[in-house]
Amino acid sequence: MQRKFRLTRSDDINRVRQQGRSLANTIVVLGFLPNQITQNRIAVIAGRSVGGAVQRNFAKRRIRSAFQTLHPGLDQGYDLVLIARKPILEVDYQMIINGVKTLLVQAGIMKDVTD
Repeated sequence: MQRKFRLTRSDDINRVRQQGRSLANTIVVLGFLPNQITQNRIAVIAGRSVGGAVQRNFAKRRIRSAFQTLHPGLDQGYDLVLIARKPILEVDYQMIINGVKTLLVQAGIMKDVTD
């Protein structure tokens, strides 16, 4: 994912987590907040509860990849924080895509498109 699409400052991430809305399922938590720019920015977080460094990086790569496939169908102008949960290590990739897509549709950021 390109640098311009990432939330990198902890202040921005904390703002989304505290002032924004959040939705969750068993594998990922989505925090979202409208921003003042015309593009989406994303932060992917995996805490120590997910596992060691290798497992956390693996989880974050899978979430970023899933988000990248869904990004073209999103409304623009949101800061998004995706937080991995431990079960993400055991599910297949298609379930991650479906889980992230479901949260984005519930948030009203993505149009519900049937596959």
